[in-house]
Amino acid sequence: MKQFAGKVALVTAAGAGIGAATAHMFADRGAQVMLADINSDSGEAQTELLRAAGADVRFLRADATQEDDVARLVAHTIEAFGGLHIAANIVGDAHRDASGNDFHNQSLESWEHTMAVTLRSVFLSMKYEIAHMIENGGGSIVNITSLAGLLYVGTAGAAYAASKAGVIRLTKFAAVSYADRGVRVNCIAPGVTPTEAYNKAGPEIGQMVIDMLVKEQPIMRAIHPSEQAKVVAWLCSDDAAMVTGHVLPVDGGWTAKC
Repeated sequence: MKQFAGKVALVTAAGAGIGAATAHMFADRGAQVMLADINSDSGEAQTELLRAAGADVRFLRADATQEDDVARLVAHTIEAFGGLHIAANIVGDAHRDASGNDFHNQSLESWEHTMAVTLRSVFLSMKYEIAHMIENGGGSIVNITSLAGLLYVGTAGAAYAASKAGVIRLTKFAAVSYADRGVRVNCIAPGVTPTEAYNKAGPEIGQMVIDMLVKEQPIMRAIHPSEQAKVVAWLCSDDAAMVTGHVLPVDGGWTAKC
């Protein structure tokens, strides 16, 4: 029997990167999966790939910063598959953030955008996921933070760092608050994992940033999104039944130097 047979998983930002890899990982291991993304084209493309491989999956366009969208997404997941056991909340964005320590030049609009996409999305997702889980025997949630939420990363902006630190505190708060009701909540802090986010300023600049950051990792290579997804899957599995409130860096050893 596959590891997640009989389980229903919800993955946000499932159209690309770590989100897409996570959706594929859950589906490959037997889960029914609801993919969600604000980009319909990429979300539907991943859904079709999984269906072609025989997976039981659906897609719903949703903006995870909007409460009505998140409420509809969770309700649609339960209606489509009969429940919700696993959730991976992966939405995040730093493309409007000021870089490094120059946040005195950052606009309030860009600060609030980053906070909404990176932190509010996790709050809203967990709000509706947990509400169902505590009424139906529990579940497991994994959020995505960043090394920038744990330590200073020069290429990350102030709003991104603050919002990712907020994801960590929200994860720990939820883990303690709902442990006695069967809900586990953890997060991973990815190291240098090439995704579309690195290419917002163009592929050449994105590769240059990746090459620069990889030098900070003791294991000096980029991390594949599927390697992050495997850790998400482990945290959601019964093998991690006593793991909750944990922040797990998947970073090639970067934080071991700190």
